[in-house]
Amino acid sequence: MIWSEEELQTYRDKGYVLRRSLLSEAEVKHMKRAMPTLLESSGNDGMHRECERSGAVRQVYLAHRYVEPFSKIVRHPSIIEPVKQIIGNDVYIWHSKLNVKEAFEGTVWLWHQDYGYWMLDGVDASLVSVMIILDKATTNNGCMMVVSGSHKWGRQEHFSDEETTSYKQWCIATKTLKQKLREEQIAQITGQPGDVLFFDCNLVHGSGHNMSPIPRKVFIVAYNSITNIPRPVDKPRPDWVVSRRFDPVKE
Repeated sequence: MIWSEEELQTYRDKGYVLRRSLLSEAEVKHMKRAMPTLLESSGNDGMHRECERSGAVRQVYLAHRYVEPFSKIVRHPSIIEPVKQIIGNDVYIWHSKLNVKEAFEGTVWLWHQDYGYWMLDGVDASLVSVMIILDKATTNNGCMMVVSGSHKWGRQEHFSDEETTSYKQWCIATKTLKQKLREEQIAQITGQPGDVLFFDCNLVHGSGHNMSPIPRKVFIVAYNSITNIPRPVDKPRPDWVVSRRFDPVKE
């Protein structure tokens, strides 16, 4: 559960660590059995959903509050202990989201840093995200891509893209990427169900269109230090994306 100094240093250097088979087959199956609740609900269950233009679900927020397998997994010792090591403090859940790319329908996520827009919520850059792979992630079905070491760039300016997909995205301008990004820095996060990616809130990442006949679902939990509670801002975002619940996560 506790990371070695070598693993921590890899995280510091690259901005991410991918742990293979961190979760068991049984734990993944337990989460996947709850998928109909997340994807087919009428929407009156406390969770928030975003959809593709086709109507296919793209994101489901707050499963950790309302669906038992997800509320359990966010407290998994093999997840919480490394997160607390990285942050150096107890943590609360900033938000959780199920990201869905249905076969042939799931669209791109443009290059961005999560802190590119989280900064506007009144917090410092001390957040860690954990992505649990639930379906096989391949180059064909739109696996996440990360830019190794890009967290060291610091927060880059973002703009709001409302044209590329059905969901408004804050992303980094192409001009900036041409100046900073090298092809050899890009790593594709392919893997099997139960693989888990830990990544820095300033790590540049994105993903392509799902061009394959298999879906790609991942569950992402963003953890924040209990000392990094959002400061007041002019236009605070809703609780489903910026939590107002600051209770430390307990195993």
